[in-house]
Amino acid sequence: MAFSLLGGTGATVASTRWLRPLLFWLTTALLLLLVGLPVLAIVAYALFPHINEWSFAQPFSAIIPSLSDLDLLSAIGNSLVLSFSVTLLSVVIALPLAIQRQHLAESNGRLWDALMLVPFLIPPYIGAMSWMQLLQRRGFIEQLFGFNLNDLLYSFPGLVIVMSLHLFPMIYVAASQSLRIIGQRYGDVARVFGGQPWPIFFRIQLPLVSVSLLASGLMVFVLTFEEFGTPEILGSRFGFEVIVTSIHKKFTDWPIDLPGASVLSLILIGIAFAAFKTHGWLTKRFTTDIDTPLLTATKIEVPRYRSIIANGWFCLVAIPAVILPVVTIAISASQKTLTGGLAWSNLGLQHFIAITAVNSEPWQALTTSLLLAFGAALGSVGIALLVAFTLVRMQPKGLALLDFLSLLPNALPGMAVAVGLILTWNQSFWPMTPYNSSAILLLAYMTLTLPYPIRTLTAALKQLPLSLDEAGYVFGASELRVLLRVLWPLIAPVALASGFIVFAISSRELVSSLMLAPPGVNTVATYVFHQFDQGSVNAGMAMSLVTILVSGSIIRLGQSLTRSNML
Repeated sequence: MAFSLLGGTGATVASTRWLRPLLFWLTTALLLLLVGLPVLAIVAYALFPHINEWSFAQPFSAIIPSLSDLDLLSAIGNSLVLSFSVTLLSVVIALPLAIQRQHLAESNGRLWDALMLVPFLIPPYIGAMSWMQLLQRRGFIEQLFGFNLNDLLYSFPGLVIVMSLHLFPMIYVAASQSLRIIGQRYGDVARVFGGQPWPIFFRIQLPLVSVSLLASGLMVFVLTFEEFGTPEILGSRFGFEVIVTSIHKKFTDWPIDLPGASVLSLILIGIAFAAFKTHGWLTKRFTTDIDTPLLTATKIEVPRYRSIIANGWFCLVAIPAVILPVVTIAISASQKTLTGGLAWSNLGLQHFIAITAVNSEPWQALTTSLLLAFGAALGSVGIALLVAFTLVRMQPKGLALLDFLSLLPNALPGMAVAVGLILTWNQSFWPMTPYNSSAILLLAYMTLTLPYPIRTLTAALKQLPLSLDEAGYVFGASELRVLLRVLWPLIAPVALASGFIVFAISSRELVSSLMLAPPGVNTVATYVFHQFDQGSVNAGMAMSLVTILVSGSIIRLGQSLTRSNML
């Protein structure tokens, strides 16, 4: 039964009623600036191609040509087929791995869990470049063994394999957690009545874990659908266009087609939003079913041979998913020249030294990325705090609008955010605009990373009982003082951890950096991308390795803070 210290709002609380509308309008204005305006601009351009001239002439005229363009239809079809294939292969890799995880001792299993998350630390475009270094003609495989897998790499199956090896951990984590919650007792009961391993798996365990597979599979589908780097790097070599690369072309090939790009962005947002809502529904349904388990996992003695098989299975996946990409990046970064090949005399630290040389191009790219990431972390967490406090504690009128705006960033792919910001801020009627300056990158990073701090801080505030606030009100505290003196100290570790995650993601973001970076401004992602285009692969790999180590360390620190609640 819920218990409240106060029957209603006291006189002291009433004295700070100005805080409620202030927070609502401030939060709504910030979300409209970051999220609402870019989405509105995309919709407006898609419906009215001449809206930048303040004209509603020829409405809907961009939609039919875009949807009847065979190349664009092919790109949309390619995106769907690629996303479905990557999701399917990710399930094929992750599900057996999750099953084998149940046969490992806990300490051994935690070690493999940590290793299986390494692909997430490698940005997908860097992972794709490492596979190029490994498998293409005159790559490391050919130098060592005399053959190459160039034809496989630059083909649809090769693209699917590379993307699946990056995304399967998302399904693995969800499936292994579900199997752990389900436990062994369902299987024990089935075995009592003569059940065999395969029928038990297909008729009991698989149906129970299927919702978790669907939910995580949907997220893999969406991430594949909106991924730009890997299709651009590998797919463009064999003429494979997807919807995101088509949008990029509409901005880089002359004549620039803003209405066409906005139509494609609208399709991208629509598919991502539908998948996000479906994922939310599935997750809620799944959580409801599993949160009330009467059956807990029992500790059973795992035969030694099953543990050996499980470890062997993990090794089989870890070699291509973790070891080969990481070793390739490390060796490439340490090579003096690309033509020198795999030789001890060709190894050195010159590219790492160049990164640390003050005022050099890589140093400026690194410092620019770190400064922007720091600003994005401060901005995103600050806005997320306002959103979480207003949604959970204030609950003002118009809550539905604020709730919608806070959820919208979850369904905004990076390319759509970049397109929306260009359409919004590249207009002559603004007296001041962040476009063509580093501020536009800051806006993009904040928009893209908002979902994470909003989700974590909202969840953290919901876990704090309302009676904490009421205890303060009993002794005359205002809402503002309760916020600053009671709630903020309790959620500060979560806010700090969220900031670390936002920092790590922002420091290596690719698509909005490529689309929005003004002339003369390089970030880590644009520097690496341009180095590969110019043939300076080793310099790009050195920067990639530094980025992976920095962002990985920061993400790890953020996770540790969240778990230990050390502050």
